[in-house]
Amino acid sequence: MMKKVFYLSILLCAFAPIIRANAQSVHIAKYADNKQAALSFTFDDGLKEQYTVLFPKLKELGIKGTFCLIGAWMEHPPKNPNKQPFTWEQAKEMALDGQEITSHGYNHKNVSKLTPAELRFEVQHNDTLIYQHTGVFPRTYFYPGNRKSDEAVAYCSKDRVGTRTYQVSLGSKRTQEWFENYLQGVIDKGEWGVTMTHGIRIGYDSFGDETRLWKMFDYALGQARSGKLWIATFHDVAAYQQERDNTTLKIKTKKNQVVVTPKMKLNKTIFQMPLTLVLDFQPVKAMQDGREIPVKHDKAKFLIQIEPSKGKVIISR
Repeated sequence: MMKKVFYLSILLCAFAPIIRANAQSVHIAKYADNKQAALSFTFDDGLKEQYTVLFPKLKELGIKGTFCLIGAWMEHPPKNPNKQPFTWEQAKEMALDGQEITSHGYNHKNVSKLTPAELRFEVQHNDTLIYQHTGVFPRTYFYPGNRKSDEAVAYCSKDRVGTRTYQVSLGSKRTQEWFENYLQGVIDKGEWGVTMTHGIRIGYDSFGDETRLWKMFDYALGQARSGKLWIATFHDVAAYQQERDNTTLKIKTKKNQVVVTPKMKLNKTIFQMPLTLVLDFQPVKAMQDGREIPVKHDKAKFLIQIEPSKGKVIISR
């Protein structure tokens, strides 16, 4: 009798699937690294002190921000000291550090009031200048004065990962208490917060004392370290969201493997952000495109970073 039970156990184990995977046990995280919410710090007009005062602090803290430039100011700096821009060489240095350099229009004109020809020049000329001087083509666009029309949004969104259509100002009138309450609301709702800052010490809506902004950075970093918040450039969060919402997963279980085939319905030359896969089971190894993918343990889940355009992901257990 004991032998029969033993043989039956072996038989059942041989035919039982080791991994049972489905859409619930493998899915794409809402934000990178399975964070609860996202935050992008954006800085308008490419002002000189954004390089001299702000950029060193961002490097010290490891924060990547987004800086939108006005091409005409870069080529012909205004005499007003509050509008002095940083240089193209400095813009390139920031880009090489991983800061996003993007467009705020060549002349900072209200795009909703432009003719089609004027809009093309305003957008394309600034894109060309940024690419020529930094080596990076801007894949986002920030509307001057935050003014826009449906037609302008449609044009400015072409061949981009996103445009800034909403934001909250982060400047002279914002207190530490306001910022903490704002960010907590973003986290609680699982949203993407986008802040907009102009002057740091001087100029439009400036803090006066930059340490006020540094304290806000410290609070945001604390939320990031707690695992709640993803702080990234506007480009990276916009690209992640688009890819997440336009990628489907085909999941197959094969003995001791789960094969996940992502299919993304976007331009692969523009959308190249890795996506986070959340696994409800512990993998031994994950492979994609001939390379092993690191596995990260996140509470009761396991995370891997995949490239949605690189084909099958083979997860072994």
